[in-house]
Amino acid sequence: MKALPEPERAHILVVDDDPAAAAVTAAVLIDLGHSVTVAHSWTEALRLFDPTQTDLVLMDAVMPNVDGLKLTGLLRERSESYVPTVFLTAIRSVDLREQCIDAGADDFLHKPVDPTELRVRLKAMLRIRALTRALEDKSRELERAALTDPLTGVGNRRFFDERLAAEVSRSDRHQRPLSLLMFDIDRFRALNEEHGHLAGDEMLALFGRILRGETRGSDLPCRYGGQEFAIIATETTGRQATALAERIRLVFRAMSITIAPHTVQTVSVGIAGSDCMPSPLQRQDLIGVADEALYRAKELGRDRVEVGGPPPTAAA
Repeated sequence: MKALPEPERAHILVVDDDPAAAAVTAAVLIDLGHSVTVAHSWTEALRLFDPTQTDLVLMDAVMPNVDGLKLTGLLRERSESYVPTVFLTAIRSVDLREQCIDAGADDFLHKPVDPTELRVRLKAMLRIRALTRALEDKSRELERAALTDPLTGVGNRRFFDERLAAEVSRSDRHQRPLSLLMFDIDRFRALNEEHGHLAGDEMLALFGRILRGETRGSDLPCRYGGQEFAIIATETTGRQATALAERIRLVFRAMSITIAPHTVQTVSVGIAGSDCMPSPLQRQDLIGVADEALYRAKELGRDRVEVGGPPPTAAA
């Protein structure tokens, strides 16, 4: 059986309106090797609580204004990650214990805190925290895999659909520029027929690497389907998108010969920018305009960038 992870040095938030009691609890935790932040009120606890840094909360169950039962809910709302909560109480009441658990507490300790009992309870709670974090990390890893094209390393079609809808909504709501770049590797079928499908896969992988290397962290490169790719370029005007597309086109043209000797592979690009689109901005309009611009680039000889205008219904 695989051993459970042992808790390491943790950062613990102690919430207690009694300064003397808080100081005693903090001293015990520090002696156990943990770092401690102390809050003496619910407002201070909300201000000091950092869900990315806090490993566990030790909280007095009964405090003025907002007690520990209500504060637990407020802290849970502020954290996407699971942070264990242990209540401290001097009241030995079964009803209060049940209320603590119902409110979201994971355990409770009686005051005055016994150092040995606190150490044992902390060890169990921090082990749960470590296991929860491992599960959360694995879940995020699986989610990334579900949204990533394995051959090219860029977002897949599901990623494209989800993020484009979100970015169009954000762009329209805040009136911020957004551009969509659509790429189609030219004569891709001929490449497969002449050099084989392995060369085709290598060319797709190369293009994915170029997209990842030439874009900013805020840009969203995706594989749209087959030999077609896209970039959802946030905070980007049509003119800026054109400069990006030209750079990618030239880099790909220069590097493609490394995959298929004596063959210069090219790419055609169509662009739609929100600065040339009617309001409210629509996802399908953006795709349609970029796709029409891409088709025009193909018709005009390939290996070029074309920028689309407003959809026909808006231009009429």
